[in-house]
Amino acid sequence: MAMESYKEFHYRWEWQLQSGPELLWPLVADTNRFNKDTGLPPLDREGGKEEPLRNARRRLRFFKLGFKVEWEEEPFEWVEPYRFGVIRHYRSGPVKQMRVLAKLPRQPAGGTRLVYQVWARPTNVLGLVAIPVQIGLVRARSFATVFRHYDRAAPAPVQSLEQEKGPVKFAAGGKQRLVALLQALLQEGTSADLLERLLAIVEGADELAVSRLRPYSLADGWGVGQRALLELCLLATRLGLLEFEWDLLCPLCRGAKVGSPLHGGIDPQVHCDTCKIDFNINFECSVELTFHPNPSVRSSLGSDFCVAGPRVTLPCGRAAIA
Repeated sequence: MAMESYKEFHYRWEWQLQSGPELLWPLVADTNRFNKDTGLPPLDREGGKEEPLRNARRRLRFFKLGFKVEWEEEPFEWVEPYRFGVIRHYRSGPVKQMRVLAKLPRQPAGGTRLVYQVWARPTNVLGLVAIPVQIGLVRARSFATVFRHYDRAAPAPVQSLEQEKGPVKFAAGGKQRLVALLQALLQEGTSADLLERLLAIVEGADELAVSRLRPYSLADGWGVGQRALLELCLLATRLGLLEFEWDLLCPLCRGAKVGSPLHGGIDPQVHCDTCKIDFNINFECSVELTFHPNPSVRSSLGSDFCVAGPRVTLPCGRAAIA
């Protein structure tokens, strides 16, 4: 049977959510976390398949249930905070093509009617079975659970999942080291309130949440001074609680192109494969300072689950520049 003869499956789900589109958008459109939360495996970088193609497409892959799944992904399209979508053309696995479209229309009486649609065309007979099972049943249940969770989290002071709770893998002696470092930070005269907030993340947030902590974003969510929290993170780095990295952001797509733990290790000229441009580093708009726990305390997750969604980076001017 020719591949074109297989019918396309179409799934459409709706959820009436209490939060408005502006509150839901930072969560629903964070496709990196959404893919993790709904059970997708991390992208495989070791195979070197995350590479640019024509028209800003990317070639990506992961392994699921022992199968290699590889695809070419078109650029995401979105209108904040009301809709986003993407199309993937698969090169291996049981699916030939998949389209995803999420809409967040505001309701007259308040809240949001979240509409999530998936179109999937199978490659072979395996796809005829895998699509209705994995998307129609397994993923459908996880979508409902995750979107309801996001709705409950949306009104929180920090309108993101940067504090998402989850299993924490402490290093050997990591908890004892954490206690000692907190005492050292208090002796340096740091704010006990800020330190308590930072501790809640380092001690309890999941591995994805702590892998790229943005101090300015956290400060805005907490309603505290950006400079004060940035200085606390830098002091925590000096004492060994955190580590930091300089991320270089493309001026067009705002994607993080290069990371360096050393300020002097930043090349002033960078190439963006997505936008097909070379650009010179502008420290006001192109460099973001992010933090993660020191591995001697606990682990963080360096894996990506999506590389080009609507919420990959912050807008220009929101980066933390020391």
